[in-house]
Amino acid sequence: MSTASRTWSPPATDGEQGLVRLPTDRRRRPARPGRRRLRARTRESVPLTRLGPGRRAVADGSAPGVEAVLLAAFAALMARYSGQARVAFGALTRGGSRVVGFDASADTSFAELLRQADRQLKEPAGGSADGDAPVGFALGTPRETAPYGELCLRVVPRDDAVELDAEYDAELFDEATVRRLTGHYRTLLEGAVADPARAVRDLEPQSPAELRTTLLAWNDTRTDLALHDGTIHGAFARRAAEMPDAVAVVDGDRRLTYADVDTAANRLAHHLWQLGVRHETLVGLCLERSAESLVSALAVMKAGGTYVPLDPAYPAARLAAMLTDADCRLVVTRDGLTDRLGLPSVRTVRLDGDAAEIAGRPAAPPDVTVAPDDLCYVIYTSGSTGRPKGIALRHAGVLNNLVDINTRFHVGPGDRVLALSSPGFDMSVYEFLGMTMAGGTVVVPARSWEKDASHWARLIREHRVTVWNSAPSLYELLVAHAERTGADLTSLRLSLCGGDWIPLTLPARVRALAPSLRFISLGGATEASIHSTVHEVTHVDPEWTSIPYGRPMANQRTYVLDAARRPVPAGVVGELHLAGDGLARGYIGDEQLTADRFFTWSYGPVVRERLYRTGDLARYDAGGRLELLGRVDFQVKIRGVRIETGEVEAAVARHPAVKACVVAAQGATGDDRRLVAHAVRRPGHRVTAGELRHHTASLLPAAMVPAAFVLLDALPLTPNGKVDRASLPAPRAADADGGQAGDVWERRVADAWQRILEAGPPGPDDDFFAVGGDSLAAMRIVQLIDPHLPVAEFFGHPTVRKLAARLRTLAAEGDGTQGLPE
Repeated sequence: MSTASRTWSPPATDGEQGLVRLPTDRRRRPARPGRRRLRARTRESVPLTRLGPGRRAVADGSAPGVEAVLLAAFAALMARYSGQARVAFGALTRGGSRVVGFDASADTSFAELLRQADRQLKEPAGGSADGDAPVGFALGTPRETAPYGELCLRVVPRDDAVELDAEYDAELFDEATVRRLTGHYRTLLEGAVADPARAVRDLEPQSPAELRTTLLAWNDTRTDLALHDGTIHGAFARRAAEMPDAVAVVDGDRRLTYADVDTAANRLAHHLWQLGVRHETLVGLCLERSAESLVSALAVMKAGGTYVPLDPAYPAARLAAMLTDADCRLVVTRDGLTDRLGLPSVRTVRLDGDAAEIAGRPAAPPDVTVAPDDLCYVIYTSGSTGRPKGIALRHAGVLNNLVDINTRFHVGPGDRVLALSSPGFDMSVYEFLGMTMAGGTVVVPARSWEKDASHWARLIREHRVTVWNSAPSLYELLVAHAERTGADLTSLRLSLCGGDWIPLTLPARVRALAPSLRFISLGGATEASIHSTVHEVTHVDPEWTSIPYGRPMANQRTYVLDAARRPVPAGVVGELHLAGDGLARGYIGDEQLTADRFFTWSYGPVVRERLYRTGDLARYDAGGRLELLGRVDFQVKIRGVRIETGEVEAAVARHPAVKACVVAAQGATGDDRRLVAHAVRRPGHRVTAGELRHHTASLLPAAMVPAAFVLLDALPLTPNGKVDRASLPAPRAADADGGQAGDVWERRVADAWQRILEAGPPGPDDDFFAVGGDSLAAMRIVQLIDPHLPVAEFFGHPTVRKLAARLRTLAAEGDGTQGLPE
């Protein structure tokens, strides 16, 4: 969640030695003289008589001998800790100092590791391993100090026992972490020697008590939430009955009460029923953020159907693909948006054109039974196969999350939230449905100003907005605006921030503007009903590299598993899996993908738990708090939007001039992160970056269009023929083909443009959006030029020359802010 470096290292790549670097408690810094090294001694030894049927191999010195057994056990532990199929580390034995390497893939048996250890120990030592290996293993060495930089496990066989201690760098590791590692070595050693035929993946380093803690105690989240009939629209209807005259939605000059919304939703639900909507019928909602968005979502659910949000800002081709994949029976929209749908055969309900007919329907709710496990909505996210995937969510799962947030943070009547999230982003579900089921009010930004931080600040002040809900990138824009202008944000009491890495400095910056605010970090996945983990940021530790991902929310559970689907100990990196009431039913029309990502799992005290495999790398700290570390695949997040690079690559490759394409994220996490497409041209074909951008924008939402296109004759490859992503060239700075910007106004615009895009000087007539700019970058540029300037002015004047001319005009009319929001 931050832009800082991580404290873990990925597995070694092909051709590397595989030296193990353990995950640390604190970030690695450049070496300096005088770093503290400490010893952590275990009080308990490992009696050899307790080692089971294999104890004779250790006790009587027969081949493989004591050294080989103890060394092989350490290799197995390093394989489990690092997730590497090949592990290498320093070894200091009676034969000298060396680097030893092991093939420790999951299917390798401990007996095979024994043979590898025995063979290497019989070879002459190749010299000192000093300085080569961060991690080492020392066997009964008389040396006082082991020659390994970060951690060395010292194992001393006695007459009838094995004694353990460790020497470690105290600036990287806590003593408790090192003691935990020695305990894991002891447990694994006992199990390995008791049954040498067991595979590495089956050697359990955690004790039964430790497993009960990680699997059960840290997942003890059962909470009796007031879910009543277990449906989202039922929760809203109860609020409408309790407080019919309270304002549910503020949309410009309109104020819709709870009774207004409930009655309008009932009438539309009857209309949808007459048009054939029944149990779990999929109905598209192609609407901008508005009061009608809330009415329509409730109406579909009241009719027994399942709504599918369709963002009108998406390209027509994207909307058509979603409609086809979902097989929507009809689409609720309005007259001005029908041409966006791209499928003339889809039946539409036009809220404006059909208003008279809808108004004639009954005001009471339809007599339809909806169960908690029925679908409430299907939301589409980026798909790695080249097409978007629809995630099917249940009423009970979504309701559990919304009620948990409202209960946990005391959200209720009197609270207000801005509706900032895109309809296709599941954080919008909380804004419209979560807030209103709590009795609060949704404030909808004006359509022409919805991307202006100055407009958000004005709405916060005018409506005394109390809850902020967004990805970090939008939050930073608001904070930057308030820091520059002194905008009043003191009404905010709660911020719900999720969907992307949170900059470490953001909580303090927000509290400086809203001192009573509670800053909440939320994590999870759309496949688990919006949010699954929670952490309240009360402080930021200087040693943190990211804001903690937190602990599982009510009735939800988290597991960190290795590639063999076995739980990893605290501090060890694995893949995050989610479980509990929030899990989706699966993916619409894709049973294979559903089976790949959702599966039933049992281990130790956990029996037949349904899990969702997130693809996120994570680890627990000693107290069970999660830290998010990255991805196991090529999925990225750009300003809170989940993007499968495979889908972007497929879209770019649909251009007839493109032979192949690789898309990667460049830059640090946060606002500076951007997508870069590396496209290989077909022989004899010519294409420009601008043409590829226009082509891709016709197929994908704006957030998924690469900010830069690099044209190549061939992709760089590794020796084994795979794409060498580390060698993909960075985009070159834009040529200043328009010459140096002219007067002070043009220089002001060009400087801001260049700073945000991190490119060369723009030409006066370069179109901002044609050279890689997007709406969020435009908002950041406007903040630099003039915090009071509406971002709509940038959209209307997207070149240096045009925007500079507009600024001159505004300055001539007054002080440059006349007619602009405060």
